[in-house]
Amino acid sequence: MREAPDRNHFYGDAVVYDILHAPGTAAEARRLVGLAAACARRAGPFTFLEPACGTARHLRWLARHHHRAIGFDLAPHMIDDARARAERAGVDDRVTLFVADMTDFAPRVRRRADLAFNLVNTIRHLPDDAAMLAHFAQVASCLRRRGVYVVGLSITEYGAERPTRDVWTAARGRCHVEQTAHYRPPEPSDRKETVRSRIRVRTPAGCERRECVFTLRTYSADELLALIDRSPLRLERVLDAEWRTRDLPAADYCHLLLRPR
Repeated sequence: MREAPDRNHFYGDAVVYDILHAPGTAAEARRLVGLAAACARRAGPFTFLEPACGTARHLRWLARHHHRAIGFDLAPHMIDDARARAERAGVDDRVTLFVADMTDFAPRVRRRADLAFNLVNTIRHLPDDAAMLAHFAQVASCLRRRGVYVVGLSITEYGAERPTRDVWTAARGRCHVEQTAHYRPPEPSDRKETVRSRIRVRTPAGCERRECVFTLRTYSADELLALIDRSPLRLERVLDAEWRTRDLPAADYCHLLLRPR
């Protein structure tokens, strides 16, 4: 019997998660299509791969625009929700979804991808360098010759960071969701950023509050570059949060464009 997800965790309720993360999806997906075209040097349609896809909101948009989409997630309830949404959207024939770990999925990817992507620090849920290297190897084996892997993550500058807070709000129909995330900086010795997530869900039936704590693996610029050097991928370019070309920052959110060697 499948264990029920923890609804207090920020990832435990697929509906709330999808509402909270939906804003900006179309704009990001258009950016990904543009990067796929530039890297492949041809027009679409393309095949996209998203590790840890959650409710697959990007993949649904891509499928609606005639691309092929492949996604997987470790959480069965997220994949169940993603499949149902793809079917309701009428794109389930162009979206392939399955349950898998980020370190062991390549044998189930039947079509090589023009572009793989993993945004908003999701990759930092991998616990250590060994897991990250295994993940990079799996992704590299799934990309076409001119394929690219787009990774969005925050770079850490140890000793220079202070506790911070982010707030996100979104609504769908009569359901309003607000998430406040508090970040406690890591120590270089443990490389773990602690995140305390507080979510408030308001509906006509009332207001529900949820809270959880989790950690994310951290990478300084040097640690990240050293790790990529040990992988079958190479760093081709760095983009900032607005998708503009930049140097690798000492501390900031950025998008890495990685290519197979």
